[in-house]
Amino acid sequence: MKIDAIVDQSWFKVGGNDVQTGDGISFSGFLKDALDQVESTQAEARLSAASMVVGDSAQMHQVMIAYEKAYMALDLTIQIRNKMVEAYQEIMRIQI
Repeated sequence: MKIDAIVDQSWFKVGGNDVQTGDGISFSGFLKDALDQVESTQAEARLSAASMVVGDSAQMHQVMIAYEKAYMALDLTIQIRNKMVEAYQEIMRIQI
């Protein structure tokens, strides 16, 4: 394939526009959905703890499981962020 055969240069644009995948979900949309899930997991853990404090049906092991799920989701999110920052820094070190 010749380089001059590339006519559509819209996918070379950087920033501003979301790049859509075949399913119609953008990468930034995917990340936003993942962060929303982490936030809902944390909210669920807080609600289970509040439920236990006021004496509802939540038990200690259920609260601990909910908090561990929230912790693991947050830890995974932090690790993904760290890998993305490392990848960005590696790309920035490439000399042209």
